[in-house]
Amino acid sequence: MIGSPGALLDPWHEVVPFHGRTAELAALARWRDAPVPRSVLLLHGRSGVGKTRLARRFAGAGVVVLDDADLRTWHDVHAVLREGPARVLLIARTAGWWWSATRQRAADVHYATQDLELRPCPEEHGTSFVLACQRFADALALPRPHVQAPLCETYFDLHLAALAAVHGDRADHPVDRVRRLISVDPDPPTTGRLAEDVLAVTLLDDRIAPAPDALDTLLRAAERWPHVRDRAVELFAADPGLVAKAGTGPLRVLEDDPEVVARQVFDDPRCHGDVLPALLTRALLRQAEDVEERAELNGLLSARAALAGLREEAVQASRAQVLLYRQLVDRDPVAHRPALADALGDLSLRLVACEDDGEALAAAQEAVAWCRLVRVDDPDGVGRLAAALDRLGLRYAALGRGDEAAAAVTESVALFDDLARRDPARFRPAAAKAAHHLAARLFDVGRRAEAGHATRRAVLQWRAVAGDDPRYEAEFARTLRSVAALLARHGRPTEAAAVVRESIGVLRRLAEVNPRDFEPALADALGDLGVLFRRLDRRSEAAQAFGDAVAAWRRVPGAAVRLADAWHRLADSAVTNDDARVGARMAVLLWHLTGHRDEVRHAEALSLYARRCAEVGADLDRALAAAHRAVELLRAARAEPERLARAEHAVELVVRAHPATRTRDLPSSS
Repeated sequence: MIGSPGALLDPWHEVVPFHGRTAELAALARWRDAPVPRSVLLLHGRSGVGKTRLARRFAGAGVVVLDDADLRTWHDVHAVLREGPARVLLIARTAGWWWSATRQRAADVHYATQDLELRPCPEEHGTSFVLACQRFADALALPRPHVQAPLCETYFDLHLAALAAVHGDRADHPVDRVRRLISVDPDPPTTGRLAEDVLAVTLLDDRIAPAPDALDTLLRAAERWPHVRDRAVELFAADPGLVAKAGTGPLRVLEDDPEVVARQVFDDPRCHGDVLPALLTRALLRQAEDVEERAELNGLLSARAALAGLREEAVQASRAQVLLYRQLVDRDPVAHRPALADALGDLSLRLVACEDDGEALAAAQEAVAWCRLVRVDDPDGVGRLAAALDRLGLRYAALGRGDEAAAAVTESVALFDDLARRDPARFRPAAAKAAHHLAARLFDVGRRAEAGHATRRAVLQWRAVAGDDPRYEAEFARTLRSVAALLARHGRPTEAAAVVRESIGVLRRLAEVNPRDFEPALADALGDLGVLFRRLDRRSEAAQAFGDAVAAWRRVPGAAVRLADAWHRLADSAVTNDDARVGARMAVLLWHLTGHRDEVRHAEALSLYARRCAEVGADLDRALAAAHRAVELLRAARAEPERLARAEHAVELVVRAHPATRTRDLPSSS
């Protein structure tokens, strides 16, 4: 009810009208109105400082607001970004590594990012306290108190004091204010800032009332109440199984006590890809003193940071690992050269993720040099050298140094082939991967005959690997699709189609057993086959493949956008005009139903539908509306002139097919 303390203090109810924050309002308005297509802004500050109240001024009108963003997973945020809103406003108490991961991942989907810290504003507290006293008293039909504003750190604390004053309590200590409000609230809140304070004060009274989300509320309260943090540490130390019941976001408050939760977090599948494992590893690293242990922990930190999207932090950790292993190599070269070579290889990968191809190449070259030294000391180091040469080939290729790339991978293949002959179970998969990479490198330098031979060899090797061990079937299918794409890029669509067909056969078997994981890959492969058949002008086979792709995407939950694309392709390749019109209509309907904000793809579906209707002379009124809408969407999206010209031509096609439409207003092409 609105008269309860929790409801009165809830920033979304805004019982106390918003006021002040002129500079921050202006900053957010500039962000909202900036000439940037898509942007994410993090509004962060301590609990109770007024973030939600400020953000409410911008909710709607093209701005999506996500409160408590630091408690959400990247998948939650990414689901919003996939919809393509122009502005996303995140609200959180902290920035730190979770924000760094979100910022770097958001850039991958073409969002600009910035942040704004909201600080306490004590100069506005006097006015705010008087206003809060008036509004709370009026809402509760109680007399308005006439007291001076107490010293408070945030707006929430100030409004809490005002509400306590309305109830006749002028206590100066936050604990006493919360106790007073508990006494007048028959149903204390279970979530939100006041719920945290209630729980914190209840702990001081040495009792805990069971409530939904109590564990997460406890951890959120621990950010501000030291005794609550101590209690949380005691609870998790006594019962590590509580980790599975807490959210990954609230658990971050325990990062400085990694020994309490680290083992459970590292084993918890929910945490894979989250920043929490990286934060705990960083805390363990701070405690470590032994050089070798610190080197190993930096390696783990680099890997866990990379999994969480913390690419910049992963590079920093990887650099630290390399530096530490250099110190160890100075002490004992034979013992530590292999680890230094591996660390340099990892650093190369981390630098690639940060698009630093030049330094990544230097690290890969040094890794190969150390691997050659390791091989002298230890003949069993051949596998390490072969893998390092394979990675070096990729780094050369990224910089357009094709001949050097081909030379490095050729040496890698020779080494892996020798190892695979001696120990097939261990080295045949690596030899198959290297053969695939060699085919790509040979195509890059125009050695087409050798590349074709390497491609066939890679397929044969992968077929043998998957035949010997079914666990490799999924990777075999992915490799077949990659090989097919390679062949298609280099003018061999017939061979590519045969390879894709084999991948489809493998994926059908896998999808029968595990549709959730493999049905999407099967649908993609069927789409690949359709594209190849269309390129070969085998229209009926293309239509069949695209039809099978539609059927596959229908079986995938939550894949409406992919299904719309599949219908679009089918409509573009259908043998009969009626089939093409029906397919185009289905694509348009799906775009409407999904509400997806990809204007360009939606417009192309509308345009295709209009063209197909014009070809058969059916549904022309509806077709003209669709053609108009396509032009409007493309103009709003500032699409390339060629796309816009095609959409305007679709309008003309409909007009010519239906003379009665000539009298209607058409979108101007100017």
